[in-house]
Amino acid sequence: MSNTRESLLAGKTFSFNDVSVNFENQTLSFGNELFVRQLDLTKVVPRTKSFVYLPLNKELAFEQELFDFSFFGYNFPDGRGKVEFNLVDINACVIPSSWRDGEHVKIDIHIKENVQQLEFIKSYFIYPGQAFLGTQNSIKCPVTPNIYWSKRLLLNEPQNLSQENPESRVEILRLSPEFKAQKSVEFRGRTDYTNDLVTECTDLKEYANGNLLFCESDDCGIFFLQEAPPSAERRDFEDHDFRITSDNTICSCCWGVAPAEVKTDIFLSSYRHVIGIYPVAEEQQSLKKYLRLRFPEAEEDYTVTVNPWGCGNFPALVNENFLLDEIAASGEINATHYQVDDGWQKGRALQELTTNNRNIQPEFWDISMPHLPNGFDKLLKQSHDSDVKIALWVAPSFTCEYRDWQQFADILFDFYEKYNIKMFKIDAVKIRTKEAEDNLGKLLTNLRERSNGEIFFNLDTTNGQRPGYFMFLEYGNIFLENRYVHREAFCPYHPELTLSNLWKLSKYMRPQVLQIEVPNPHAVNHEGYANQQSTAPDIYPVEYWLAIAMFANPLIWLAPSQLPDDTKKVFRKMIDLHLKYRTQIFEEEIYPIGAEPNGKALTGFISTNTAGTKGFILAFREIDGPESAAWDIPIIKGASLKIAEVASNTEGEITCLEAGKFQVKLAEKATYVMVEFSA
Repeated sequence: MSNTRESLLAGKTFSFNDVSVNFENQTLSFGNELFVRQLDLTKVVPRTKSFVYLPLNKELAFEQELFDFSFFGYNFPDGRGKVEFNLVDINACVIPSSWRDGEHVKIDIHIKENVQQLEFIKSYFIYPGQAFLGTQNSIKCPVTPNIYWSKRLLLNEPQNLSQENPESRVEILRLSPEFKAQKSVEFRGRTDYTNDLVTECTDLKEYANGNLLFCESDDCGIFFLQEAPPSAERRDFEDHDFRITSDNTICSCCWGVAPAEVKTDIFLSSYRHVIGIYPVAEEQQSLKKYLRLRFPEAEEDYTVTVNPWGCGNFPALVNENFLLDEIAASGEINATHYQVDDGWQKGRALQELTTNNRNIQPEFWDISMPHLPNGFDKLLKQSHDSDVKIALWVAPSFTCEYRDWQQFADILFDFYEKYNIKMFKIDAVKIRTKEAEDNLGKLLTNLRERSNGEIFFNLDTTNGQRPGYFMFLEYGNIFLENRYVHREAFCPYHPELTLSNLWKLSKYMRPQVLQIEVPNPHAVNHEGYANQQSTAPDIYPVEYWLAIAMFANPLIWLAPSQLPDDTKKVFRKMIDLHLKYRTQIFEEEIYPIGAEPNGKALTGFISTNTAGTKGFILAFREIDGPESAAWDIPIIKGASLKIAEVASNTEGEITCLEAGKFQVKLAEKATYVMVEFSA
């Protein structure tokens, strides 16, 4: 079905599959077989009057005092300023599934205020047969918000903070009193400096930060997801992401548009905010189901990528012979991609942007002829012979807010056409303004569209103001960490820390979109680890390092041509194992199980289907972990499971005690076992 828009102002009813939309008597009703939401448009600006979860015939939300959205400093109905809001249009259309999103119905409510000449488009996204409702707001206005604003909130006079409408809200819902805000989840980027990537807060007061807020009643729960950067990377005026009022109203803030950025003639869109309804105790299943629907993946998006930057001196090594050897060695370990990092280009160094703040010109991204006199031609032939695809590191021009995005897109598309390069690592991102964020989005969209979805990106989240864990995932996957074994800068690599990061993230993310690194076990600087009063990572065998990445995308963070042959064989064995079962593991959802990794745990992951009747379990015994533990895995619903061992580096077993309950045993420390199960 096409995405032709149908206006509903004449009293039409729009329907597609189980989705229906109707506007009558100043009430807009929309939903599917699982929920119905009603908006009161008597004052034009929508205000929720009802939100019902149909399977339980349960009223999730009641009529509320606040309008369904706001923007800092503009006059709204019922305020002190004169306003004249008019309804321009309400329309709906079907958006077909694509690399951008799953199939859904999009509703736009277009309103205009004539005194300020202020325009909003309130959009909703409804997925047939699913209990998810997304929303996004767009704004344009020729006048500036009528209020003081400053990042220096503590220096503001109290009266300036108490003026009308001092908060930009994307979604507002007054929940039924039986719902209680249970938990917010905050994520951190800038992984060069921290291993505290996930923080759960259960002691919620009026304000909360994070991309996620979970609210629950006795028989169902609601999650609020903000498809936005991590809290610390945002540009919003508010110093909170959620506000919970005394009457149980949830204000989901974070537009991503600062007051000074509003344009006269261009609509600027907020981040998408999502409401998901789920059965109690199934918050992870519901969230992952939404993320899979929202950010579709293809088999070719999964990779085992070699990135040689982890060897520590890659730019000094770059020449044609070295890269030919590297690609050949990548084939020996059965990697799928070899990513040529910083140093291949004429401009030579990322430092020109990050330190020198250079205004980059197009020739910066020409291939360096002194280092690669034949361009990438010989590399391309070697990649064909070794069955390893070439990938490329690049850094778009954050120094000019990516205003040269079209020019840069043409440069990358030329590499795609000439050398069949389909994967680009995007580094050094700084989305410090809405302009920069939108321009970067245009760059990524342009290349995905021009290549019919073949070009995709590794979005580096190691430093700067970056999209993070829930934004731009339609464009590719996430390069999570820079961890080194040979130097003390940044956070050093340790399998315990990498396992912990992945375990915590996999509660709320799909590991299928994460790259998890494995560095060179022969490059460990034991003195450096001792100086930091840390155990060296090689107290764990390299098989263990590789097994950590088994349920994600392994990132081989080293120069493979420098590996001894016996180590290459270990890498090959583990990568072969990953590739053999990857399709089966990735087609299901992956969850953390066991105890939280801390160096003393018996821990792991499970990949299982919705019915909980088949899948894989990957268990780890950390260096000081117990030999055995009883695991209660309620996700597995099968009454009788047959356990078939797949792989292990020790004597290990997982025994089914009863439905959902297992005895896990690993005889030796620092070991793992992976098993396949089926009902």
